[in-house]
Amino acid sequence: MADDNQGWLKFDFYPSGAELIRQGSKTGSLIVLKEGEIEVLRDGKFVASTRQPGAIFGEMGVLLDRPASASVRAVTDVQLYVIEDALTVLEQHPSWLLQIARLLAQRVNATTAQLVALKQQENDEDNSDILVLPTNVFSTWGDPQI
Repeated sequence: MADDNQGWLKFDFYPSGAELIRQGSKTGSLIVLKEGEIEVLRDGKFVASTRQPGAIFGEMGVLLDRPASASVRAVTDVQLYVIEDALTVLEQHPSWLLQIARLLAQRVNATTAQLVALKQQENDEDNSDILVLPTNVFSTWGDPQI
């Protein structure tokens, strides 16, 4: 990485089995996977895993200013970058915010497709055709300049 990171970016290494993010913790940091495999656990249950270099973790907690909704654990030894005080860094790099927005939009799209598939299975069983989504799916733009 570039030398002009002004201390907000650090390289780190964790051995297999190490917890990178603990569900319920609030760090204000983003994690970017460089090498290795991680898994995501929510309430102790497996959600997903990845070996994809550049995968980002911790963005929901940072953007929502809330504790982590899941734990992230190293499956293998991992190398990663930690972006400290991520909200400040993201404000200084708006193009990174766009990348994270796209990532989150992809997740919402995939989750909605899964909800529709589950609802279709339900419909096949009981002929109900109502899909219930969380009430905060539709939100308003928070910028008063718009």
